[in-house]
Amino acid sequence: MPSSPDPLFAGLGQAVRIGTNLLATLMVGGGLGWSIDSYVLPTEPWGLVGGLVLGLIAGIRNAYRTAQRWDHS
Repeated sequence: MPSSPDPLFAGLGQAVRIGTNLLATLMVGGGLGWSIDSYVLPTEPWGLVGGLVLGLIAGIRNAYRTAQRWDHS
């Protein structure tokens, strides 16, 4: 899909992309933490908490990197 010449739509698209990436990393981190709690170690709820924290860190890192690559012109 070609990029929109309208800066409003380009900015909205970028915001949706960053938000989706953040949500995805939280879901993956939480899922891995829950799986560790449920099937590997009896550490409930700390695996889930740790997975969510790591997912949040990864999501913020990805958002920062995406924002740095975005052409503001």
